[in-house]
Amino acid sequence: MKVIFLDVDGVLCTPLSFRLNRLRRLPAERQRFDPVSLFWLRWLARRSGAEVVLSSSWRDTFLMMDDPFCRAYLQNLFTRLRQNGTPLADVTPMIPRGGKGAEIAAWLGCSACRRFVILDDNDCFSGHPEIAARWVSIPGSRGLRRKEAQAALRFLER
Repeated sequence: MKVIFLDVDGVLCTPLSFRLNRLRRLPAERQRFDPVSLFWLRWLARRSGAEVVLSSSWRDTFLMMDDPFCRAYLQNLFTRLRQNGTPLADVTPMIPRGGKGAEIAAWLGCSACRRFVILDDNDCFSGHPEIAARWVSIPGSRGLRRKEAQAALRFLER
């Protein structure tokens, strides 16, 4: 099994997606994500055969699923990724004060994952060098692009 751990803000939510959503006057719970970033995520998933696992702070919305806005907001993410051909296969667990590195390590400890890569605009993997070694830094100013998608593919093919 191959996995792409996906952060949303800075990877799929970019200045371009914010401008497009503002031009379309879309409410937050119906927002669109950066179309170029979605293209490269789809390319990476198809080329590598990897599944997408959500590691973003967007998972916090699960804690508020009784709130209609939060439910719609999260459902929009699931719908947009499914429409993109990159449906979410799972989410990492939330570990209070553990950080993303600990959450990804916990997920990996309970899976049959052979290869993985992390797409994130922030280095939040201190204390987990084996996790940080698979991180592809995504410039939050532009999101996932060809250079990062190709770097991620190399991790998944090794």
